[in-house]
Amino acid sequence: MTPVDFPPNIPLGDWFEAGNQWLKSNFSWFFDALGAFIRWSVNNLSGFFIDPGAGQLAFIAAILIAVPLVRTRRTPLVVIVAAVSLLYILEAQFSLVGELINQLPAFLFLWAINLFDLPMRVDAYFCISLVFFVAVAVLGALDKGTRMRTATITGGWVALLLLGWLVLPMMITNPMAVIMIVLLSLLATSIAGWRLGVFGLIALTLVASVDQWTNAMDTLGLVLVASLVAVLVAIPIGVLAAYNSMVSKIVKPILDLMQTLPAFVYLIPAIFFFSIGSVPGVVATIVFAMPPGVRLTELGIRQIDKELVEAGEAFGAPTRKVLTGIQLPLAVPTIMAGVNQVIMLSLSMVVIAGMVGAGGLGNQVYQGISRNDGALGFESGIAVVILAIFLDRMTAAITRSTPQARAERAR
Repeated sequence: MTPVDFPPNIPLGDWFEAGNQWLKSNFSWFFDALGAFIRWSVNNLSGFFIDPGAGQLAFIAAILIAVPLVRTRRTPLVVIVAAVSLLYILEAQFSLVGELINQLPAFLFLWAINLFDLPMRVDAYFCISLVFFVAVAVLGALDKGTRMRTATITGGWVALLLLGWLVLPMMITNPMAVIMIVLLSLLATSIAGWRLGVFGLIALTLVASVDQWTNAMDTLGLVLVASLVAVLVAIPIGVLAAYNSMVSKIVKPILDLMQTLPAFVYLIPAIFFFSIGSVPGVVATIVFAMPPGVRLTELGIRQIDKELVEAGEAFGAPTRKVLTGIQLPLAVPTIMAGVNQVIMLSLSMVVIAGMVGAGGLGNQVYQGISRNDGALGFESGIAVVILAIFLDRMTAAITRSTPQARAERAR
């Protein structure tokens, strides 16, 4: 009698490899496009943190001025945004704006060329951002309610230009790091108070002092891109799971699997589809960090008092209005707790992703381990801890500042 193989030999690994090959051969265009988008996002965000440009700062200042104008000056603001968007598209596709600008007399742009050490050919994107900023600033100055805010932001932008491109370069060797440290500290102060602002100023200066500033900003860019994508995917899934019990039953075991698998396992398919570099690190980080966002979004919506939902329905509110007007606003503290966990998990995974060429502090930690370089490992590890504390306190402060959280504390 011939013995039977038991347990049978099941080639799960071969099936997994065959599935990956099939996906890559049939959807290579999708993985190429996704990889290009992630790479572009990480490079631009990290580049902004490392070496912020005057045009980028002007664009951000314009956005800050424009936010309150959405309610009071909506029509002219829409016209400005549409015109600026058209200019960006024309420049990106046909370089028309750059050609037009460089046909103008050179003396009009000598101040920018001298201040920013530009080549004789003026950057079109800087000019478009400057036009956007000036147009929105004029609109904000015309509105009485936003006049002071507009003046403050405009003055801050001018002060940053003078400080970062005129004063500091004559005094220190890395003025852009100082500018970004000041900006991040001011952001922390505005969100979480002066204590976190002082902590950010001291801690980020320490990161720059141990020569880990560039790596830390690379890691921050990776974390923010991965966290943003993870949150954008997790919240809709959580909402759908809260509304549909069948979806919840399907999603829960998948989330359990995602949270149970070792972090290194996520790198295997990511490397297969996207090769070595920052892209597989970001993709693996998104998958690893997503579960808390889904779970806490579903929990936040499900724990809303049913009487409030029934009251909204009794007044004739449709399901979409009940969700956006009652359930999501009341669930914001719980959802923000999920966002906080997504960011923390992203930071921990990005360090691991440094082993596959993601760069940043993770790569420094890995080099410290492989070379038995305790100094390098300690310095990069301290930088990771500082980023974790900074981001954690920021998101916690945002959660505490929501109307629902304030109402809970007042009870």
